[in-house]
Formats: sequence, C-alpha cells, structure tokens
Amino acid sequence: MQKVWTFLKAINRGEKPPVGRKVIVIGCGNSGMDAAVGAYQMGAEQVICIDVQKPAAFEKEILHVEALGGQLMWPVATKEITAEGIITTTGQLIPGDTVIITVGESPDLTFLPEGMPTERGCLKPDKEYRIGGKIFTAGDTIRPGRLVDAIGAGREAALSVDAYLSGASFAPAAKTVIPSARLSTAYFKKCSATDIPAANEDYLRCISCGTCRDCHMCQKSCPENAITRTAKQDGTFEYVSDERKCIGCGICSGICPCGIWTMVNNAQPINMYKTEKAAQ
Repeated sequence: MQKVWTFLKAINRGEKPPVGRKVIVIGCGNSGMDAAVGAYQMGAEQVICIDVQKPAAFEKEILHVEALGGQLMWPVATKEITAEGIITTTGQLIPGDTVIITVGESPDLTFLPEGMPTERGCLKPDKEYRIGGKIFTAGDTIRPGRLVDAIGAGREAALSVDAYLSGASFAPAAKTVIPSARLSTAYFKKCSATDIPAANEDYLRCISCGTCRDCHMCQKSCPENAITRTAKQDGTFEYVSDERKCIGCGICSGICPCGIWTMVNNAQPINMYKTEKAAQ
C-alpha cells in the first residue's frame, strides 16, 4: 500500500517506486489520475481506479488514463485491503498487487508533544481552538477542506488568542452557511491558474463562498431600482429590497453569484426577495 504523495514525489525525483502488474488506485480525483498514469510509467500492466462516487477528475485526465488502458469503477467502497487486493463493502474482491491511496489528507503532527487530542488523524481543539495549554490551531490541522473554511477558522483562532492574551472571554462568531446548490458557479469559472496574483496580493483574490462580495450586480440589474446598498458605521454593509418597488422578477437571485437572495411570501399575489445578511 502506498500513499499518493509519496509515490508521486518519488517519480518526480526521477526514482522508480516499485509497483505490481495490477495496480488499484483508491480515489478518482485528479490525484488519482496522476497516480494511475505514474503506475503505468512504472511498468504496471493494469490499473483500476475506484471511488465511492462519480469521478471528480477533469475529463481530459480521465480520458488520458482510459487511453492507457485504465479502468474507472464507481460507486465502490473499500472494506479491507488484503494481499490479494481490495475487498469492497459488498464482498467483491478486486485483484491487485499494489494499492495506491489518493483520498483523504491528514496533517503531519509529529512536531507536537505527545498526548495532543486527535480525531481521525487531525487535531481536536476545544471551542476556543485550543489543544492544551497555550497551543492554538485552525485550518487543515483540524479538518482538511476548503480555503474559505481554513481562513474562517484561522480568524477565529486569532481572536481566541487575542482574548487569551487580554484576559477576556472568547465567543465564537455566528456563522451563516449558504447551501452550495444556491451558489451560481458560472461567475467563478472565469478564474484560472493564470489569474493567481503575486504572493503579496493574494488577499485580493476572490474566495467568496456564500457571503456577499459587494459586487453590486443585484443592485445594477434590478429593473425597478428596488435594491439599495446601506453602509454601516461598523464598516459592514447591507443590500435591502424595497417591497413597494419589488415585482418579484427574480433577476437579483439569478444573477447573484453567492446565493444570498431568497424569495419569501409577501402575503400578497406578488413575491419579493431579501438578503439573509449581506455583511462582510
């Protein structure tokens, strides 16, 4: 059994990590496709990639693996890894000499003293983002995930450290989570690797996910001029729809890339939209 980063790093260093004739790759993301290609380069005769869901890899990556003779199987859940291969949760044996795992990530915690609270390979802090004494943690050390989650947790951890140093009590901020189905991802597809800014300007990059970006798109697109933007003294802002002007056309909801507008019943034949909270 090999982990994908160990396997691929060895290949990138010009080494030739050994693989068997039949290789099983657990995970059909882009990393899984890289591992499958690497396995063929190392001499594998057959590579089977399995996943619990539809492959998330780019189409060109999947086509590349399939062109080499690779096979993708899903939904397949792993119950056990044996010397003969993979045993699925349904009892099926998928024969294989080598298994490469490309799902899941876990932080390297070897630098920490023993006894730190952990759960499934990650640190398990308390509500103040502390894992004992004066050690605070956030981001991928807690749970590998999205960039916005890591940034949010980092901010909360920083506030907790500030409260600790000043002798004040720490209260986690209330979170507003917008369902992913309401996000209009079409507005984010224009972003690509070529748009990545310089390191000292990275904070300017759009990483919005479910919070108002203050892009004014709803305000500018409203045909009835029913939406106004209000700036508050604390530096936040709010977009408000005037129900006397709103005709319930839904343009604001359709054009908002962050999904913050919601249709509500106005107790009249027409509908209106309102923001859940447009504050940054």
